[in-house]
Amino acid sequence: MRNVLIVDGKIAECTVSEQELRIVIQGRKPKESTIALDDVIVIEKNDVALNASTDQSKSAKPKWLGKVHYITRKKLIWKQATLCITGQVLECQQFISDLQLHFQKVCDLRPKRFLVLVNPISGGRYGQRNSKRILPMFERAGITCDVKVSERAKHFEEMVTEYDFSTVDGIVIFGGDGSFSEVLNRLLRISHDKAGANFNDINGPFIPCTIPMGIIPSGTGNGISSAEYGNYDVVTAALHIIKGNTCKIPLVADYSADELIGYGSVVTAYGLFGDIMYFTDQKRWMRRARYPVMSLYMIMLKTHRLFNAEITLTGSQLNQEDSEKEEKMDGEFSNVSFFPAEVFGQAKGTWMVIVFRQFSRLDFIRLMGKMVNREMLQEGEIPTITLRQPSRIRIKVKPKDLGDKNFLNYLMNIDGEIHTMKQADVTMTSLPNAVSVYSSLHLYPDSVSPPRTSTSAPSPDSAAGT
Repeated sequence: MRNVLIVDGKIAECTVSEQELRIVIQGRKPKESTIALDDVIVIEKNDVALNASTDQSKSAKPKWLGKVHYITRKKLIWKQATLCITGQVLECQQFISDLQLHFQKVCDLRPKRFLVLVNPISGGRYGQRNSKRILPMFERAGITCDVKVSERAKHFEEMVTEYDFSTVDGIVIFGGDGSFSEVLNRLLRISHDKAGANFNDINGPFIPCTIPMGIIPSGTGNGISSAEYGNYDVVTAALHIIKGNTCKIPLVADYSADELIGYGSVVTAYGLFGDIMYFTDQKRWMRRARYPVMSLYMIMLKTHRLFNAEITLTGSQLNQEDSEKEEKMDGEFSNVSFFPAEVFGQAKGTWMVIVFRQFSRLDFIRLMGKMVNREMLQEGEIPTITLRQPSRIRIKVKPKDLGDKNFLNYLMNIDGEIHTMKQADVTMTSLPNAVSVYSSLHLYPDSVSPPRTSTSAPSPDSAAGT
């Protein structure tokens, strides 16, 4: 049914279907636009005006009888926009009722209640600030939030351990990659315990957590937000979460001395990239500047530390028939990392292992160029750097590089957090489709999101620091 109404002060012909709202602005050159109902956030109805008499005087008529709040996109940035609808009261009443009836089918599929975890000291203390900005958006969208604010280190772990997740549809975290990792690791340990599975058993079954997670980027490292929302914009992240669509992301499980060290969702590194995070943490007086400054200093200016090790790569993430395939590397290395494969233009949802021997600054710049352009590094193109996609890799440091004086060989970088191992012997295993996160980017093929690399947030207004 077509309705002639006034939309944003202009006469328009409006029709609504199961999938969209279609608006044709009348005039010498009619202008047509459509809004997918899946992009509608909420529909407001001016009940006072709609219940009033149809013969209101012109001066008594309200400025609007209905409002449609919806999502607009400009590349990867999502924003809110509003249509104001008015016209003949009875016709508006019927149209808005029809629109709400169709939109209700969309609402029925969306999350209704969240556990919201806020890290108030995240980075530049933007976790609390961002929550005050975003929580009203959730409320307007009809989402109830159980808000809990962290008061001390590892408080999120305590919260999720005791929480009854049957009462919520998902978890939203105001923090950075560190906060996300803390919650994720605790949830996965809980899921294994409930299933009677041993998470320390590297060959045991992996038991995923079933509750979806979303993050409002409020940390210095916001790699998850970058990958799943395409940027560090807090409104964009919130709108992805409100829509309620989910996708699966891979993890890396890290083991040493027959124990699980942790699960990584952004970057897992041993060697130089672990050293960088360790020494960066010693420079907290530099605040957020310590991340780019120390990274530049240790990669481009300082002599790279080498460790003697035997590296064994097993299986393939791309071909199950190669599960028994094995490749060994021996000698001196500077770093071994698991990076998202999309960094090199490969399939999203898989990992790329980068093995660095003693590389030059020029080698590193060339590698960064490949990553920026999302190009695969060809075999032998940079002789000191090797790329592989195994399902598992083991790094076993040789005896001459063990002992207290080589304490850096006992450190592991998982999503920007440094973990100390009992032995300089670590095994990293890829876990595809391991956890559900709120994201709709996969539904928009023209959108290309940056990879899950942990980087500093650009500004307090769009994101927050750790």
